[in-house]
Amino acid sequence: MNILTFLFKKPSAPVSGWSVPSFTGNRYERGTALIMSLVILMILTILGITAMSTASLEEKMSGNTQESTRAFEAAESGLNTASNTSGGLDLNTSYSAPKTLPKVDYDNGKSGSAVVTTWFVQFSPPKRGSGYGSNFDAANFEQASTGTTMVGAKSVIHQGLAQIVPKSN
Repeated sequence: MNILTFLFKKPSAPVSGWSVPSFTGNRYERGTALIMSLVILMILTILGITAMSTASLEEKMSGNTQESTRAFEAAESGLNTASNTSGGLDLNTSYSAPKTLPKVDYDNGKSGSAVVTTWFVQFSPPKRGSGYGSNFDAANFEQASTGTTMVGAKSVIHQGLAQIVPKSN
């Protein structure tokens, strides 16, 4: 046998016991790829919907946190304004009959407002080391400020403060 006959020789038939693979598959396995891809698509769709609802919930939570912070800031602003208002502390008030100061707008009324009530609690001696002698008393007051935002979030802050007054005989 020379080299030319070897190159152009017909291939021999397959060895017995071997079979040519069939791409048609078993009749029970038809459509398996379609069903598997639909199941995977359904799982991915459920994951996407869950992620979107979680993001929506987190957005609502952050909005509520922002509004409650605005209400707290409005209440703080009311307390600061009440502390700086002349005549805000009145000895003729009590818990049952507090003095309500005019409504305070926070951020020029864009973000919210605050209502501050003040009442007298009791007299006590001034703190030691304050420089005030026995001729003075500390008039203790309680203030409650309710801050409200434009969407209805509320925050209430209580603050105690004292004013040094001459002791009455």
